[in-house]
Amino acid sequence: MFNDLDNLFKLDKTNIHLAGKIAAKAYFEADDLIIPSKDPSKQLRYITKLMNLTLKISIKFGVVYAPSKNIEGIAAWLPHDKINLSIFQYIRHGALSAFFSAGKEGRKNLLRYPSIVSEKHEQHANFPHMYLYNLAIDPVYQGKGYASRLLKPMLAKLDENNLPCYLETAERNLALYEHFGFEVVEHVALLESDMDAWLMLRK
Repeated sequence: MFNDLDNLFKLDKTNIHLAGKIAAKAYFEADDLIIPSKDPSKQLRYITKLMNLTLKISIKFGVVYAPSKNIEGIAAWLPHDKINLSIFQYIRHGALSAFFSAGKEGRKNLLRYPSIVSEKHEQHANFPHMYLYNLAIDPVYQGKGYASRLLKPMLAKLDENNLPCYLETAERNLALYEHFGFEVVEHVALLESDMDAWLMLRK
C-alpha cells in the first residue's frame, strides 16, 4: 500500500550507509541529541550508528523514502504493528554497536528515552496508524522544500486510507508538522537526560 509513492525514491539495504550519514549530519548540526563525547568526530560516528539502526529497522519492517536518488533527505515510516520490536530484533539490526559507543551517560539515555516515549506512544495512539520514525534533511538542502516533498505523498496516501499518523519531535520542528495538520498531544520533559519530546498526532 505504501511502497509505491509517486516521485519518491525508495531506499533499500544498499542505500543505508549513505542515508545514515546524511541523516546523522542533519541531527549533528541541529544538536537535537545528547551526545556522549565532546569530540565532534566521535559524536558524528555515534549519531550515524543510531541513524543506521533506525533505517535498518524501517527498511525491514516499514519503508524509507528519499526525494530522489541523490538522497537529499530521508523519511522513515513504520506501521503501528511494527513499532514495539523485541530486544533481539534491535540487536540484530545493530543496536549493540550504538549502545556501547554511547558511553555511560549515553547508555542511560538510550534506555530511558525509548521506554518513556514508547509508553506515551501506546497511550496516545492505541489504534491503527502510521509512525513517522525519522525525518531528516541534509543541511545542504534544508529550506528548499524537501521535507514537504517527502511528507505530502505519504500523508495523502494515509488520508485515502483513513489512517492517522504519529511522531515525536524536537521543539524546533513544531511549526513544520503543524503546517501538515499534526497537533501536539503531549510535551514530555525528560529532565534527567536534558531532552524534551513533543508528541504529535495527525488525525
